[in-house]
Amino acid sequence: RQMPVYTLFIINKAGSLIYQKNFSPKARKVSSNECLYMASVFHGLYLNASSLSPIKRKDFGDVPQGIQTLKTQSFRLECLRTLTGVKFFVTGDPDATYLRHLLNEIYVMYTDYVLKDPFYVIEMPIRLKGFDEKLLTQVTEISQKGDMKSPRH
Repeated sequence: RQMPVYTLFIINKAGSLIYQKNFSPKARKVSSNECLYMASVFHGLYLNASSLSPIKRKDFGDVPQGIQTLKTQSFRLECLRTLTGVKFFVTGDPDATYLRHLLNEIYVMYTDYVLKDPFYVIEMPIRLKGFDEKLLTQVTEISQKGDMKSPRH
C-alpha cells in the first residue's frame, strides 16, 4: 500500500527550514537546497496570503492566518501555524482529508520530543532520533489504517 502522506516540512518563524521528511515514494525527490528553497517560497506565500486575509482569528492573538489548505489534482497541502510562528506543513494524497488532524498530532510530538529536549536549540534544525522514530510510527499507523477520509481517533 502506498503511503498517502508524502512529505513533512517544519519552518521556523523566520522562514528557515528546520525539518523535512519524505514518507512516500510519491514524494518528489529533491535536493536539500531545493527543500530550503521550497520552504522559503511557502513562507513568503503564507505571509502574502495572511496580509490579504480580511479575517483575524481572536483565538490566535488577532493575527490573520495564511494558507491553511491547498488542494490540487495531484496532492493536498495542509499547514498549521503555531502561536510562536513555527509552521508545519504536510503534503499528501488529494483525498487524505485527515492531514489537519495529523499536523495537530505532529505538533504535540514536536512539543514532547523537540522542545523538551534540553540539548535542542530553538529555531535550529531538528536532528533528534526519538522525534524521527515517533513521527514515522505515527504517520505509518495513520496510513495503514486505510481510512483517508477521517482522523484515526
